Amino acid sequence: MKKQAIYQPSLKNTSLRQGEILTNVVQYNPVASEISRETEELPYNKIIHPYAIVVTQDCDLDWDYRARQSNNSQLSKLLNSIILCEIATAREVRDTADSMNSKEWKLVESHRHERFYFLETIPLECELEQIGLPELTADFKKIFGIDAATLYRQLELGIAKRRAILSSPYLEHFSRRYYSFHGRVALPSQYESEREG
Repeated sequence: MKKQAIYQPSLKNTSLRQGEILTNVVQYNPVASEISRETEELPYNKIIHPYAIVVTQDCDLDWDYRARQSNNSQLSKLLNSIILCEIATAREVRDTADSMNSKEWKLVESHRHERFYFLETIPLECELEQIGLPELTADFKKIFGIDAATLYRQLELGIAKRRAILSSPYLEHFSRRYYSFHGRVALPSQYESEREG
């Protein structure tokens, strides 16, 4: 039985897709300590995300893209931000995550660790740049939003690049895991089992 493709190459000149992997996305973060009532200029730090994955829903991305392409934009369809999740190489995550031993890493690789999502190597034929990408890992705690117009401009200028999209049902698996992590409920204390004897 032939293995189903996990990824497909990104498409140019279309809306971004949920589950689309981008490289070199630039985020501009205001420097909070330098914000004052007197200055109108907003100082910022430039953060480059080597890898990121789009989390915003396809329907919202599609409506936004269509509104941007039409001459009489429907303001209600425009997104003010596109939500992305930071990704790093699997090796980086394993080496830098707090107390990530081999047993815990096996939970990440098998998608049983609630915070991380492991992505296997992306073959060159499954990504737009035809270079391929290494094993990657998304950290659901590291999400960020970028103004939609700014992100599309970065793509237009070739600063950020579209690379690959998760295929179905892998996209739905990623999405369910992401929303499950962000929908978890903190309990004031854990349930305890009565001990025998």
